[in-house]
Amino acid sequence: MKKQDQLLFTAGQFAKLHNLNKRTLHYYDDIGLFSPIHVGENGYRYYSYSQSPTLEMLLTLRELNMSIEEVTLFMKNRSAQSFQEIITSKKKEIATSIDRLRQLKRLLTSKEEMLNLAAHSELTQIELIECKEELLILGPSLSGVEDEDYMSILLKESKKIRDSRFFNKTYGTMISSEKLKTHNFDDYHCFFTKVDKLPKDFNVHIKPAGRYIQAFCKGNWDHLPETYEHILKFAKKQGVTLTGYSYEVGINEMVINSIDEYVTHILVQYE
Repeated sequence: MKKQDQLLFTAGQFAKLHNLNKRTLHYYDDIGLFSPIHVGENGYRYYSYSQSPTLEMLLTLRELNMSIEEVTLFMKNRSAQSFQEIITSKKKEIATSIDRLRQLKRLLTSKEEMLNLAAHSELTQIELIECKEELLILGPSLSGVEDEDYMSILLKESKKIRDSRFFNKTYGTMISSEKLKTHNFDDYHCFFTKVDKLPKDFNVHIKPAGRYIQAFCKGNWDHLPETYEHILKFAKKQGVTLTGYSYEVGINEMVINSIDEYVTHILVQYE
């Protein structure tokens, strides 16, 4: 190792050794962050192998998204304590990033499932299916609310639970099966938001696992009453009784150019 310590590398050789661009080394030298061990009479920069750990430390800090100013401050005042503080802080940041990436992965998986459902389902078909249990956060009652007030209520509720973009959650509406049986298709119970885990301080509803009637409504919401009429006829023909709630979710709103292409996925519990 002693012989290696005596080796000198040109900026190009040293940059290649550490898998970075030579201009990066020049930049670090120009700002006084990391300088060569020797500058020849010809102006060429030369680096020693013994400088490698310092450069690797610098590059690691940059990979941890530390600014040039932060890295410069640390490099000028290096100590075990200051490095331990960086380790503690960055481990917390990384854990937060991992959680966020997992959330985004679940979001993308959910959106992909919805798109596949819209693309591969026969939208005019009504059928009986089995569903898994889901956790829903319920908004305030929509009974008696005018149509033009729906969106303002949804936006207000979404702000309470939104952790990022509006469409990073799956929203929907619920209507009681008792309302459906009396053909009262516009008297909605509430908005809901799907969640992965049980939250605190929210009105939570467990959508039961079990048997559901599945249907789709293509186009704007004015077509929903007609779809529910078809569902009621289907239930009667199948000899089943609606129970619980109907759950409506838009499944392709992020990829359509017209409301005429909008697809509402409807699940109504039956027994």
